This record gives sequence, C-alpha cells and structure tokens, in this order.
Amino acid sequence: MISMEWDGITDRDRYGDWYLKARDRFSDLARDAGWDGLFGELEKNPGYVNLARPGNRSGFAPLHQAAWHGAGVAVVSRLIAHGAWRTQRTRDGRLPVDIARERGHTHLLELLEPVAVRQLPSPSDALEHHFHAMLRERTGSCFDEIEHLLPPLSPLTESLSGQIFFRVVGMMGGFHYRLDSDIVHVHGSSRMDGDHGDFYQVTPEGWTKLPYSPKPPWPWTFPY
Repeated sequence: MISMEWDGITDRDRYGDWYLKARDRFSDLARDAGWDGLFGELEKNPGYVNLARPGNRSGFAPLHQAAWHGAGVAVVSRLIAHGAWRTQRTRDGRLPVDIARERGHTHLLELLEPVAVRQLPSPSDALEHHFHAMLRERTGSCFDEIEHLLPPLSPLTESLSGQIFFRVVGMMGGFHYRLDSDIVHVHGSSRMDGDHGDFYQVTPEGWTKLPYSPKPPWPWTFPY
C-alpha cells in the first residue's frame, strides 16, 4: 500500500535540526528546478513528494514548482508516477494546473488536470467536515498549542489504494487515513500508546470511534 504524508505543521521551530535541513534541501531542489537531485532524494525518501517547505508558508510542493518552471513533460510525469497530487492546493488555493496556466505553460495543462480514479462519497464537503471535526476532537489541546493545516480528502481520489499520514505536534504521533468504499478509515496512534491506538470510521453522516481494532488487521503502517 502506498503511504504518503500531509504536513500541516506551520511552525518551523517544531522540526528537529537534521530533519529541517533535509527538508529544506529537498525544497531548494524543487525551487531551483534541480530535478535530477530531487528525484535522487525521492529514491531515499519517497514520502517527501507532496511536502512543501517546512512551515508551509506558500504550500508549494514539488509539482507546483514544476508547474511554475514549466518543466518538461517527462519530469512532471515522473513526479506524478512518484505519487505527486494534482489535487493539492497552495496556501492561496491554486492547483498545479492553475499555476501552469497562469505561467503560460500550455504543454503541461492536460497532464496536470486532476484525474479522479474514484469518488468520495457524496456530499464530499460533509465528509471532510466530519473528518476534520473528528481530528479536532481527538487531538484535544494539540491544535490549541500550534496551528495545523487540516488535510483535504481530495488526494484520496487520485489512487485506487493508498493511505496518508497526518502528523500532529504534541501527540507524539498522528493519524493514518484511507478510503475504502464509501468510508474514510482513520487510525490514530502515538509513541505513548500501549496498544495499537484508536480506530475510527468517517462517513458523510458523521464519525464513529470503533470499540475494537478491526479484524483481520487493516494494512496500516506503524512507523513508531
């Protein structure tokens, strides 16, 4: 199962020095159109593909940078093959295709147009509302301590299988979430957990905490 990361942390001081340097180096490569170096980094850290510079001021991930530069079709196709989200928006709400259109890079418009290989259950705005409400309630005071950009659900439509990890400051962990049929399945875990954490289901009608771990075990990634 493909695992990606949504980085919603807005305070650069919350990152460790070594990780901050690695992420800044990766963002510099995207900013400067250093595609060979960037793909080299993705071979080592494939989960970086949708990450903006730490602090998320502009929200420009590598695919946005490629759109801005008017990178070649081969570069953009390779980013998408690595799992770059065409539905990912910058902080001011632009998709990669919007940036390419603004910059006059017409050779990228068809390639960057978002393609949904599956649909979120309708109404999708209600589904995302309940997903975010669950995150706010289950993280307690963590969101009061530092602003987090809550993850959109649209990237889940770009893959038939896959999960996304949302790290939460103060939780010593975060939430993995994935779409299965018409339900968003969520697993919250922390390094402080004595078990496998908590499991939730989110639908357009609301969210529910499961009183048990699903059987058979779901194919979650436990990175802690």
